[in-house]
Amino acid sequence: MGYIGWMIFGLVLLVVEILTPTFFFLWFSIGAFLAGITAMFTTNLGWQIIVFALSSTLLVLLTRPIAKKLSKNDSPKKMYIDGLVGSTGRVVVEINPSLDRGLVRIEGEDWRASSIDGGTIPVDTPVRVVRLEGTTVLVERKTQE
Repeated sequence: MGYIGWMIFGLVLLVVEILTPTFFFLWFSIGAFLAGITAMFTTNLGWQIIVFALSSTLLVLLTRPIAKKLSKNDSPKKMYIDGLVGSTGRVVVEINPSLDRGLVRIEGEDWRASSIDGGTIPVDTPVRVVRLEGTTVLVERKTQE
């Protein structure tokens, strides 16, 4: 396989990495690029395969634990976002569907907001989060308990 073949193989693996959340194919993509560089200097397929296999294996063994540790740091944020439903906050910018605006402060953070019933909610009104749609919270006026 010539250097162009290795480079195409490396690009395909890079696209696969982008399309999957595994953070695994990147190392093989880099290995294919290194094998392609090797192919520019030698036509010996054995050396190209050795460079590909050795570099890919070393990259997986040396960096996979780091990648796993970094990806585990994502879960607390997901839990926080899931925990928003049912929480309470205050309107800091009037929720007005006709103007397509509204901001709610929940636990010190401001979130784009819409009212669940499509109505207007004035500033400083206590609200409860009913659900999330992307980065927008859908809220209702909080009733006195």
